[in-house]
Amino acid sequence: MNKNKRKVFVIEDNKTEGMLLKLCLGSIKNITISNFVLGQELLNHIDEKPNIVIVDLMLPDIHGYELIQKINEKHPEIPVIACSAQRDINLVAKLQELGVFNYVVKSESCIEYLQKVIEDLLLLIEKKEEKENI
Repeated sequence: MNKNKRKVFVIEDNKTEGMLLKLCLGSIKNITISNFVLGQELLNHIDEKPNIVIVDLMLPDIHGYELIQKINEKHPEIPVIACSAQRDINLVAKLQELGVFNYVVKSESCIEYLQKVIEDLLLLIEKKEEKENI
């Protein structure tokens, strides 16, 4: 993998779940993780152009759907993964219309699945960058 560290932004208002995500994702090589609790806090840093953003949908200051819309407006090239306990199929369909890379339902096994999704997405990003540099 590229020696440059990839930036992953995670927004999760539940401290325990945020720590679990950070622990799980910390085992992925060559990434740095920035945790945010509030949507506005993440938006204040979005111009740092993270390689991936993981968005919880139920946040104290903004719904994750709106946050994803705002991320897409500023930087549509940034892949977003939605991660929530919600299993509403209509919401999932709306998120797909926004172009989220993946929707992960929070559960005991979701952390391992999320780790695999991010590893796969990092490979796709690297391959895209290699094609652009040819």
